Amino acid sequence: MYLKGKDVTELLDMPSAIQALRDAFAARARNEAVIVPRTRWTFGDKRLNVMGGGITKQGRYALKSYGAGVYHVMLYSAPGLLAIIESDNLGQIRTGAATAVASEKMARRGAGKVALIGTGRQARTQALALKAVDMLKELAVAARDRGRLESFCAGLKDELAIPVRAAVSTEEAVTAADIVVTATNSARPVVMNAWLKPGTHVVGMGANAANRREIDPEIVLRASLLVTDDIEQAKTEAGEFIDLAKAGRLDWNKVKPLHEIVTGPSAPRGENDITLFKSLGVGLEDVAVASVIYDRAVASGRFSPL
Repeated sequence: MYLKGKDVTELLDMPSAIQALRDAFAARARNEAVIVPRTRWTFGDKRLNVMGGGITKQGRYALKSYGAGVYHVMLYSAPGLLAIIESDNLGQIRTGAATAVASEKMARRGAGKVALIGTGRQARTQALALKAVDMLKELAVAARDRGRLESFCAGLKDELAIPVRAAVSTEEAVTAADIVVTATNSARPVVMNAWLKPGTHVVGMGANAANRREIDPEIVLRASLLVTDDIEQAKTEAGEFIDLAKAGRLDWNKVKPLHEIVTGPSAPRGENDITLFKSLGVGLEDVAVASVIYDRAVASGRFSPL
């Protein structure tokens, strides 16, 4: 079965993606799921990225590959290939869902003021995901391009039906926030430790390569709880963590994998604790939402195998 981007948009909603990730990481906690970290292959000036994951109890596995702006997930079961799914929209939705799954366990109770840094392709679904788990009451957005920022905020205000404003600066957005989400590909930190009020939850989800850094390293050191979606992938992609570990300032044992906090009650935290989720995007997230999309496509009766 070949499913296009428009099919993904029709078949996958945010609440279902969030629940699929909750279930997938719970399966990982039971050793019933696997993550194959991303590999980046270069061919001259071209690059191909490949990653994978599987949920063994479901008997579903997936390979995701992307390069030159083209994204595909190949979903398998034990008998063979089930579907090839265009996954640009899929990736945006599942990355937002991962933020929601982590934040509902890590953020302070009652958190609802969110600062979103960036207006790129991943930013919108970050807001949609936090709204879906009732953790977004007010949104301040910061970005360099003022015209694009104003347009982005106007669109989100209509879609979310909550107060959305274009912040004067990143600092101004961050200082008032309960939750801060960075959605940039910056090589330098865009959120500084001095700006965070006590009790802030930070999500760094844009910089998923070793040469990118969105978060002030002092925030990493200040955080009482550090979580990432996969430790092994973080050791090659989480630039903020890698730098500190190489300098002997961060012990990798302090970083928890997401699957350790998704089951049971919210992670223990004090009202003034800073928490940080470093979101990289892993293949387990792709197989989880690809399965939802495929099952709904089959149930609809409108999509047929090639």
